Amino acid sequence: MKILLAAFAALTLGAAPAIARSVATPAPAAPHLFSAPVETDVVTRMFNWWNQAIKDPQGFTPEAFSRYFTDDAILRINGTNRAKGLTDLAARFRKIQASVDAVEIHTPFVQAFSSPDGSKIFTYHLETGVQNGKRSESMVMGYVELRDGKIALVNFLSMEGQPGPMDAAP
Repeated sequence: MKILLAAFAALTLGAAPAIARSVATPAPAAPHLFSAPVETDVVTRMFNWWNQAIKDPQGFTPEAFSRYFTDDAILRINGTNRAKGLTDLAARFRKIQASVDAVEIHTPFVQAFSSPDGSKIFTYHLETGVQNGKRSESMVMGYVELRDGKIALVNFLSMEGQPGPMDAAP
């Protein structure tokens, strides 16, 4: 009976909008935790999209990147920030796209796992490319920081036998 009276009082005193908002707002998604490569994490899904976008002259747009990246995302390769924000990401990868014959980020990754709280995804993966008819391979390792389910920071270290197209200076 006390619960009914409290609910009635809340409704009559104007608390209904706050109650409705709290009911209508979905709870934050649980972090996606894993300890081996999976096909469903945001980094794998982004690279699967990326592998198709690199083949499409109109594939790299700020809008396309916004499906996977935050507005202020940073791309850091070998300790150097290469892009910040969706417009920079699109421009950076259009530039790479224009300078290579082909690039592929291989999925599933060699190794991948999430941090215990789900805020980071660590990867070890292979990148292959062809530039001016010359093939290159790079082993890439590092992590991605997530914010609200999107990529906020890519922090990768690339170890290559020959420089790959992703490692080109800014």
